[in-house]
Amino acid sequence: MKRCWMMLCLLALVSLRGNAAAEEGRTYYFQLLCGSDKELPPKADAKPIGAKLRSQLEARFRWKSYAELTHGQCTVSDFKTTTIKLPERREMQLELSGKTIEARLYRDGQMVRKAREHADSRSLIMGGDQGRNDSWFIVVRRDKPSTITAAAQAKRAD
Repeated sequence: MKRCWMMLCLLALVSLRGNAAAEEGRTYYFQLLCGSDKELPPKADAKPIGAKLRSQLEARFRWKSYAELTHGQCTVSDFKTTTIKLPERREMQLELSGKTIEARLYRDGQMVRKAREHADSRSLIMGGDQGRNDSWFIVVRRDKPSTITAAAQAKRAD
């Protein structure tokens, strides 16, 4: 009898931990990028992208140069909207619904893009053009980008 009671308590504890982990949400990383046919001029806020992301983008898009304008990370919980403020009056909303993540991009309060992807997929990429020679991309991914890792290491070195 004691053994059954202990097993029930252990199962309840494991169940509670599982629910707490589900409530904490999933960590996603985001990067705002620009792509161009010409060499991108050096900007204080633009950084080269990592080799892994570059090869992903080069396989899908025609641009010769890519640069990261900003990056960050966020936690997305089931059925709750996470809002990310971006430059140029843009914001992105992420919502996790079971096995699907939905990203909505807004500019000046108006939704301009919406995309859905499996929550465990490597990345979700949204973008658009800015004239004939330039484009922008927002990449939402589960793995930590090398640019975030490099930035964290540079801060520690200071």
